[in-house]
Amino acid sequence: MIKEIRQVLQISFSAFFADLGYQAAVSVFPIYLVYVLNAPVALYGLAEAINYGIGALFGFIGGWLADIYGAKRMAILGNALIPILSFFVFTQNYYIAIVLFSWGWWMRNFRSPPRRALLVGITSEEERQEAYGILHALDIAGATIAVAYITATLYFNVDLKIIMLTTILYLVISTLLLIPVKQVIKREERMAIRKNVKLFSGIMVATALFGFGYFSFGFPILTITQRTNEPYLGTLAYLIFLAISSLAGYVFGKVKANEIMLLSAGYIVAAIGSLVFQLFSQLSLLFLASSLIGIAVGIVETVEPTIISKIYPQEGQGMGFLLAFRSAGFFSGNLIMGLLYDLNLAYLYAFAVSLVAALIVFVSSK
Repeated sequence: MIKEIRQVLQISFSAFFADLGYQAAVSVFPIYLVYVLNAPVALYGLAEAINYGIGALFGFIGGWLADIYGAKRMAILGNALIPILSFFVFTQNYYIAIVLFSWGWWMRNFRSPPRRALLVGITSEEERQEAYGILHALDIAGATIAVAYITATLYFNVDLKIIMLTTILYLVISTLLLIPVKQVIKREERMAIRKNVKLFSGIMVATALFGFGYFSFGFPILTITQRTNEPYLGTLAYLIFLAISSLAGYVFGKVKANEIMLLSAGYIVAAIGSLVFQLFSQLSLLFLASSLIGIAVGIVETVEPTIISKIYPQEGQGMGFLLAFRSAGFFSGNLIMGLLYDLNLAYLYAFAVSLVAALIVFVSSK
């Protein structure tokens, strides 16, 4: 049992309410941009590349400032500015929509490393994998509910402006939940940690490659929407992905296994999910592929920060590097996915680089 379980739950429920808000915007963004504003798919790919590319810098800065000014302060600051992204549906200009969404997303990246660093301070090494599993489970549970109500919104043709305004309330609750959280800096434990340069470097490269392959889920949303001509089925796939990912985070947070092997397995499962998207068109198999990618993300999001917290002495910087390298991968991944999408090669590319990521993690641990 985690000793500071109440603190872990406060941070995790803050993540729950954050995703309850901004994930609704994430799931609608590709549909609004491509189907409502008639932007080309390649522009959506470019927009996501910008989100993650510049977001990499914001993630690193957030982690770096967390070590200087305190993880709690930086987590609250970034979280409070996420609601900017909810306003993208109030413009008919797709460039302005991209700017609004991007700024809110960058603030989300800014606060993620400090939030993970807060968990490091209140948990022991033995508790950390379970704590990150709980964080991921509640984080993605909020996202699952968000996509469920967005799917209903699309099905019943409810005005998106009304829904996006309600997301602001959830984000305010998320920020308020972080205020009572205490910050603990374990200076003695931090001094005892030594950098494992080879493993750290391997995970950074692998998570960037995973970013190359684990594209924005907007692409599967678009794929299913285009193949069925039903936008709600696209967001339903996202709902399946999130629900499975939430459950996987909780389950694998409790699994006592070799962390390196578990992380490599996560990358391999992601590769298989991408391959199914490449080879099959049946809706049931596309939902299965969404589930496989959900399992992969649940594993990776739980195990990656657990390993980094044990091998990098400054928790804020370590989490900042992790998010920065992942976001850099997302930048290239989304850009390449956008270019390859119409050539029907996008998911094959994602399959290949995810396999390479698994191999790099395995080799760097030796």
